[in-house]
Amino acid sequence: MKFTQLSCALLITLGLSLSGTSAVAEDEVLLPLAPEIQGLDNLYTVEIVLFKQKAPAFNEENWPTDLSALDFSEARLPLPNDGMPLSAHEELEKSDYALTSEAARLTRQGYEVLYHNAWLEQFSPNTQSTLMLVDPFGSFEGTVRIERLRYLHVYPEVNLYTADGAEMPGTIIRLDESRRMRSKEIHYIDHPVLGMLVLFRPVKDAAAG
Repeated sequence: MKFTQLSCALLITLGLSLSGTSAVAEDEVLLPLAPEIQGLDNLYTVEIVLFKQKAPAFNEENWPTDLSALDFSEARLPLPNDGMPLSAHEELEKSDYALTSEAARLTRQGYEVLYHNAWLEQFSPNTQSTLMLVDPFGSFEGTVRIERLRYLHVYPEVNLYTADGAEMPGTIIRLDESRRMRSKEIHYIDHPVLGMLVLFRPVKDAAAG
């Protein structure tokens, strides 16, 4: 992947390498798990930060006007956190997020954080899951498909809808990428207008010590 000068500055700000990754400290995160998933293997937290670039390069590409419709048929929203031990697909408590500092740093540096969420998933080999991203104010929507093969593979497909009065009003800007990822590393997905941080952390039941 070739990063622009602005992207390289962002990587430095976030403490990421020029490959767009950075290791995190813990081997496993300890979380309270609901009885039905205690003892399951291949449990991970998934954390995503979607943001708008500090200086969006709207004119850097010719944005297509004949985009195919987004496919939400297999997508779902994470379950809201209920304050009880975590079930599969359930959002984490915000205090258990790992990218809070990175999201705050982006905001301080002038980037617009559009979405930040983390939840629990099981990724057994040769399985996949698709997250639905929806902005209640209608500025963006999309999906993030995740497959577990030898590595974790992430396929974000997100539309940003430019508002009236903005640069290139009424344009649909699509982030459509694919990345192979390892757990315990922060991964950065670059784009002229949008950006995304993704982190997978292996999970161990807190009750098991």
